[in-house]
Amino acid sequence: MARDSLQVVVSLSMFHKFILLINLIFYSQIGFIYGSKEDFSILNFNLFGQDYTPPTPPLPPPSPHPPSLSCEEDLKGIGSLNTTCQLNTNLQFENDVYIGGKGNLDILPCVSISCLVPGCRISINISRDFSLGQNSSILAGTFILRAFNASLVDGSSINTTVLAGNPPAQTSGTPQGIDGAGGGHGGRGACCLTDNQKHQEDVWGGDTYGWSMLDKPWSYGSKGGTTSRETDYGGGGGGRIKMVIKGFLDVNGTVLAEGGDGGFEGGGGSGGSIKIAAHKM
Repeated sequence: MARDSLQVVVSLSMFHKFILLINLIFYSQIGFIYGSKEDFSILNFNLFGQDYTPPTPPLPPPSPHPPSLSCEEDLKGIGSLNTTCQLNTNLQFENDVYIGGKGNLDILPCVSISCLVPGCRISINISRDFSLGQNSSILAGTFILRAFNASLVDGSSINTTVLAGNPPAQTSGTPQGIDGAGGGHGGRGACCLTDNQKHQEDVWGGDTYGWSMLDKPWSYGSKGGTTSRETDYGGGGGGRIKMVIKGFLDVNGTVLAEGGDGGFEGGGGSGGSIKIAAHKM
């Protein structure tokens, strides 16, 4: 019994010496680091045998829109977009346009603002009121208006007819073949039987698309079919219009996103999308 107890004591003694040895090695390494002539820094500590480089900070998020055009210099108007800007000169653009400010925007009678490039966007975002004067017009592939109140006077128009950009990815309502069928979008395009060797059920108009966005329509219309392999006679698709008005929207003009007529040798294009949200209209 005494011998067994002695063996246990000796074993414990050896274990304590082993722990002591480990501690001495550990603290000697810590002492070496903190005992160096230079202050310790994680930036200088060669942790993996390489120099440490802090990660590059993330880039700021991109702006949701380009800088606004100015009332007088860019739009040839009178005043300021942060008070009241009046436009009395026809304007034609070739690229997307953003007009924003904290004031009012009045487009005076008989003024045309246009961007006739398919899919071109004109965006207006003002904090107060917007008015489109008598017989004035806005033509573009996409038109977006955000304002507190908005008024479209008699004879005025917002028109995106035949100015569609591309349909959503992996979709197209443009019919195949040279039968001159109509473009599809919310419904299938009209079929047109021009070949006596085909049956009516073998001829289809353009495919449907955009049903997943039925409550938030925002797709371009599609071009109609043609009857020629050399020339595309199909009518263009309709564009997109969105108006978000916090207060009152008064519409006495026209708001159009129609497909174009294909004439005698082509099918008509499909209409685009119009979305209007207002407290009162």
